[in-house]
Formats: sequence, structure tokens, C-alpha cells
Amino acid sequence: MNKNKIVILYLFMSLVLTNCNKDSSSSSDSSESMSMNTVDADMMVPTEDMNSSMMTVDTPDAGSEEMTDRCETPIELCDGSFEGPPPLNEHSGTYVEDQNMLVIFGGNTSVPENCGYPAYTGETVTWLYYDGVLPLDCGPWVRIEGAGPPGRARHSEAYGEGSVWIFGGRVRAGTSGPYQIFNDLWRFDVESRVWSQVTPSNQPPPSRYNSGLVYDPSTRSLWTFGGNVSGSSLNPDAANDLWRFDIETSAWSRIGNSINLRDRMWHNMIFDTNRNRVVIFGGADETAYFDDAVYFNDLIWYDVTNETWGRAERETAPDGRFWSQMIYRQADDTYMVFGGHDDQLLGNRNDIWSFSPVKGFWTQLESEDTYNRPANGFCDFPSDFTNVVRDIPERRNAHSFSWSQTCDHGVIFGGKTDCGAVNDVWRYEPDQGWINRELASAGESCRRWRSNPDNCSNLCF
Repeated sequence: MNKNKIVILYLFMSLVLTNCNKDSSSSSDSSESMSMNTVDADMMVPTEDMNSSMMTVDTPDAGSEEMTDRCETPIELCDGSFEGPPPLNEHSGTYVEDQNMLVIFGGNTSVPENCGYPAYTGETVTWLYYDGVLPLDCGPWVRIEGAGPPGRARHSEAYGEGSVWIFGGRVRAGTSGPYQIFNDLWRFDVESRVWSQVTPSNQPPPSRYNSGLVYDPSTRSLWTFGGNVSGSSLNPDAANDLWRFDIETSAWSRIGNSINLRDRMWHNMIFDTNRNRVVIFGGADETAYFDDAVYFNDLIWYDVTNETWGRAERETAPDGRFWSQMIYRQADDTYMVFGGHDDQLLGNRNDIWSFSPVKGFWTQLESEDTYNRPANGFCDFPSDFTNVVRDIPERRNAHSFSWSQTCDHGVIFGGKTDCGAVNDVWRYEPDQGWINRELASAGESCRRWRSNPDNCSNLCF
């Protein structure tokens, strides 16, 4: 099959993804030598006498006065500016429920020109984005600088116990050489807006990036899985280990029975509070280097209570992809995935999917850009490479996507695109679809931003 795939080598060298034509074949595979419980959709259909936590959905009270005030009342004191971050990717973006605020940290601002190799950046700035209703004279952005984690990108993040937590990541000075990779843990107190490093009471996991991090309120723990443990951009080493950090004791512990899980990085992780599960979707392994790479579209989970692994059937799953983002929506008890990079004709995606853990199947929620015609050559794409749906976010990966359980909407920011990187903000409302909150200053395809698409000379300009 003739496929238009992005040069994967770029991913390990931190460049903006560019597509190129090549011949490759892929299988829908994915055989896994995993000791797991395979869950059939019919087995997950509830019965009236079911009295398990699986069927108990802890959702916000949609009619409560508190929720109405928080979601619809303008904030009283605003210190925000209208000047936001530059185009950014490989960052973290975490939603803070109590304050209707997105906390963004780190990332990479470098964007290649003419398929060149720019110096990699590891940002040290923390940005706050006010997601609620604002007075007319109040901007949504707050820039925080000062003492905090060393600059980095490709780290993992989670929110819990009044803090944003980050773990791992990588950074490199210049355009070549090994990366410095991290295994440190930091927490950002959202009230004081101060970072502090968390000193573990024992040996932490090996340094890594492109892993995942989730907060588990049932055990007051952080969980991390997989990632790349190599500092070499040419020789990645994907891991398959699961670790738990006990917040009370500050101790790390490795969880057994994961030896048969396949290695992966660039995957998504969420915590299903209804079932006490660490849930993992998609990603890739070391074969992402190869022309015939097949990216993952499996959804697996670790049951914290029963200490067992499980998996969902993949018959209705989205195309395999890496560096998408996934959230858990409590209001309808579903998992939602947006974007990422596939192993098909499009490369970057802007589709959004929902998975029901009760019914056991996937559903695509909105329309997306579709493939139209191939590239003219390396880094040479026609303006009509895709059929553009203009009122949805640009196709991307390495972005952030988080969810407000109280207000029941999602927020995405930034990411890598075919045309560089973006700094836009979009809100996803389940009953309305996509709403553009902040425009991108760069990085969108020409047919998305030009009023007259006939004036586009190529994909980006």
C-alpha cells in the first residue's frame, strides 16, 4: 500500500513532523504476549442485580448552584493578560477543577524551517489559562517564572490534592548529542503558585520521557507506565514497567506482573475513578523508526483494587496512533481521545473518539480532515493535501487535552502540526462540538486560515 507517512526519525530529534511518500505495508496487528483478561462487550453489559462499583458513576451534580456559579460567574479578581504562550508542543497541560484553570508547563518552542534541524528548547515557564467567564478587561493568561523544575519537554503530568505533579522528561542543548533525561518528581501548589521538588524516600524509577502519569484518589497515589528510557535520539528504548508513588510515604514501588506487557511510549494514560483503573491507550515502540511501523490502538488497564490487567476488544477502535491525548469524562462514564499521529495516509489527526467501558465499543464523535492527494515530494505538500474542515482544530500531536468534570467540557492547547507548532486553545462541548477560544499565531494549514483558499501556494502558505 502506498502510504504518506511522517518521517519518524524527526520524532526522536524533536523536529516538526513532515510527511513523505513511501511504499510500506502494515498489519492491523497487534499480537501481545500479555497475561490479561480479555473483556467481551457482551460481558460488560450491566444487569439489574449488578451491585458493583463498575456501575456507580460519581458525577458532578449538574443542577447544583455551586457548579453554576463556578462555570458561569465571572471571576472576581483577575491578574490575567491577553498575551499568551508562543507556539508550543511537547508540554503538559493539566486542568485544575477548583479554579477552572489550565496549568501548562515546559515544552518545546523550536520549529524547523525548510525541514532543518533547530536547537531543541526545554521551557521553564509555567502558564495559567483561565477557562471560566472573565471580565472584559481581563485576559486569560498568567505567566509564572522563578524557581521550579529545570527546563524540559515530553514529561508527564497529573492533578491531585491541590497540586499539579510532573515526572520525567528530557532536554538537550543544541541540535545534536544525547538528551538529559529526568526521573524527578515536582508538584505545583495551585493556591500559592509555587513549585517544590518531591524527595522520594527510596529509589525512583529509571529516568524516562514520553511516559504517562495519573493521580489515583482511592490510594492517594501517582501511577506511571512505560516511556522511553534512552537518552539517544537514534536508539530509543521503550519500557513496559508500571510504578506507584505513595504520596503519604513518598515511596516508589514497582508493580509486578507487567513483564508480558509490550514496550510502549507516546501512549495516553488516565485514571478511571469509577472502576479504580489505570487506563492506557495507543502509543508505539522502538519500531516507530521503521517505514512499516504499526502504531498501537489497543486499550488496556490495570485494576488497582484487584491487581489484575484487562483489555478491550479493538474491533471498533480508532486507527493506531501515538502522542494523542485521552481524558475520562465522568458525566457519561466514557474515555475520549483526540488527535495524535497515525500510520496511515494522514499522519497528524484531528478526530475525536469516545469509548464506553460499559458497552465496550468506540464511537467517533465529530467530523475530521480527510486525505485528498499525496505530497509532491519531501517537505512539498499541495494546499489540498487534505479536505479541511475549517471549524475544528488543526491536525496535531504532542498537544494537551484535559477535561473539566464540573463544567463538563474539554480544553486543548498547542501541539505539533504539519506546518510547525500552534498556540491555540479550543474547548470541546459535548452538546455543541468545537469552540475556538484562542487563535493560533502560526502552525495551521493555509486552507484553514486563509479566507480565500485559492491563494494558498502549498499546504502551509
